[in-house]
Amino acid sequence: MKTNHFRHFMYSYFTYTRGEKNAALVLCSILIILQANLWYQHYFLTPNVFIPSVEIKLAADKIHLKKNEKKEFINNYKKREEIIFTVFDPNTADSSQLVALGMSPKQASSLIRFRDRNGGFKNKEDVKNVRVLHAFLYEKWEPFIELSPAKGIKPAEKYISSFKSNREASRPKWIVLDLNKVDTTELQDLPFIGSGRSKAIVNYRDRLGGFCAVEQLKEIRSIPDSVYKIIFSKVKVDGGPYKKLNINSLPSDSLRHPYINKQLARLIVAYREQHGVFKSPSDLKKIPLVDEEILRKLAPYLLFN
Repeated sequence: MKTNHFRHFMYSYFTYTRGEKNAALVLCSILIILQANLWYQHYFLTPNVFIPSVEIKLAADKIHLKKNEKKEFINNYKKREEIIFTVFDPNTADSSQLVALGMSPKQASSLIRFRDRNGGFKNKEDVKNVRVLHAFLYEKWEPFIELSPAKGIKPAEKYISSFKSNREASRPKWIVLDLNKVDTTELQDLPFIGSGRSKAIVNYRDRLGGFCAVEQLKEIRSIPDSVYKIIFSKVKVDGGPYKKLNINSLPSDSLRHPYINKQLARLIVAYREQHGVFKSPSDLKKIPLVDEEILRKLAPYLLFN
């Protein structure tokens, strides 16, 4: 029984019909022909040539061009037998002198621009760092270079002095500005006051009802102490506030002020209803939230009718 079972297994998976045998034979023949064709093309027809990608080819062309430029420069230099090297100062040499020493007019102009932009050359290493100066030519120059101290102002000093002169020219002759009368445009004439800070000053002035003192600028968040110290001598306050609060008649919602919060406004109205009208600023001391500092700031803005 075991032998018959094994034989049945072998016949089931390893026997083919005539059609299946013919199909397998044709398929194998096609595969052999295709593989033979590939071998033939590889070994007898196609040479073993590596075709570089576009990027590699461009890089190779660039290197080739650099080598040719260097070779061409050296050949041109060798042909110029009229060049006679003499002692010279790169800090004072003009374009014609640099051309006579082996540079092209374009390279000479570039070296002079580099020199002027950096305030001159301090040592020979600075001259060597000029990109347009070929290393081959620098080797010829080096024994003849005698540097004098770089004359003229340094680049940073040049730009700073230029900035200062332009700032002084554009700066108006300061007129002391009245904080209660100026608009946002006039405020921008002050140093370090732009459109944002000028709007903040005007908005705070409207909320206060007018400034009583220049020191109130410190209460504006966008004006730090450093800016206040610069502008405080250029502004003034003539007179007092132009708008006051009638503390004895306004409801709590109308008692809105930078020095009166909602809770204090409600306490003022509640105290007024219980004890009668306020006759003087000192009456406000009877309200728990009012201290000497708040009373000092708030008193100029209150009207007792």
